[in-house]
Amino acid sequence: MTYPWPHHHTDGSVHYTHCWPETVEALPATGQAKPDWRRRLRGAVGMGGASGLAAAAIWFAMLCDPTVSRAALPPSADVCTHAGHAVRIWFDAETARRARVAEAPHQHAFNSMLLWYRSAEGKCAAGRTQEAVRSFRALERMIAGFDANREDRDEAGL
Repeated sequence: MTYPWPHHHTDGSVHYTHCWPETVEALPATGQAKPDWRRRLRGAVGMGGASGLAAAAIWFAMLCDPTVSRAALPPSADVCTHAGHAVRIWFDAETARRARVAEAPHQHAFNSMLLWYRSAEGKCAAGRTQEAVRSFRALERMIAGFDANREDRDEAGL
């Protein structure tokens, strides 16, 4: 808050306000502004320093946690890809088949197997390969039983 400023009126009265009068006479005269080179230089150095600090932080983050390409790994190193290959192919084909068929029987069983499959993929992504391989093997057995039951139903005409 500023100090009170007196406003003098033509009738001789005075009132006090905290606002600076807006008359041209009350404004200070301005001369030719001189550029303040020190202030500008300090601002430029600060901007350069902030940019350099941000770039250093980005490079530090990239070098500490580099991205890993799956293409760089040998095929034998990715156990999950080999273990889940047959399951992945079956789920792709079964999902496409169910999209074409208006009413697919045993949708609940398929949905629970799909959830199990997604869980196994999540285990692979988390690095728990032994659990994921066990899940993929169990899914392969479930798929074999599911397909055998479907062939029996097809032969029976259901």
